[in-house]
Amino acid sequence: MSSNVKSLFSAHQYKLAVERYEWNKLQSVKSMVPMVHLSWNMARNIKVSDHKLFEMIKYCLLRTLKQCQWVKEALATAGKETVLRPRTRDEPAHYCTICELLTKKQHVVHCQDCARKGSATLDNFVALEQHRMEDLMQVYDQFTLTEGGREGGRG
Repeated sequence: MSSNVKSLFSAHQYKLAVERYEWNKLQSVKSMVPMVHLSWNMARNIKVSDHKLFEMIKYCLLRTLKQCQWVKEALATAGKETVLRPRTRDEPAHYCTICELLTKKQHVVHCQDCARKGSATLDNFVALEQHRMEDLMQVYDQFTLTEGGREGGRG
């Protein structure tokens, strides 16, 4: 993300983008901006000094962590193991092929809800894990509010 883009992204713009993303999900419309993917990349790559923007991004990350944990638990309850398949560099965000909800998986991609509509027991489905929970939690923990107005790349 270039520095001119970072400085243009305010808390208000982020809020509007998240609201549009959520509305699109309710309408089963693919969003032009994958907000979950964008939020995780922002947490990894930029320093945020705007408290309001920081809180909104951190909340999105927390919701994502909770959702990922819920999915893993539901898969374990269904007797399905997850197979680690890390994301490659510059790999685009993936969407469910049915409802176009942003997912973190490859192959013929389905979100859990659409996969269960096809098979309640997830027969003939392989659950791929693109990011280990430990790695996501590390990004979450390392994403902190930066003092002052200077923003820059993160390790």
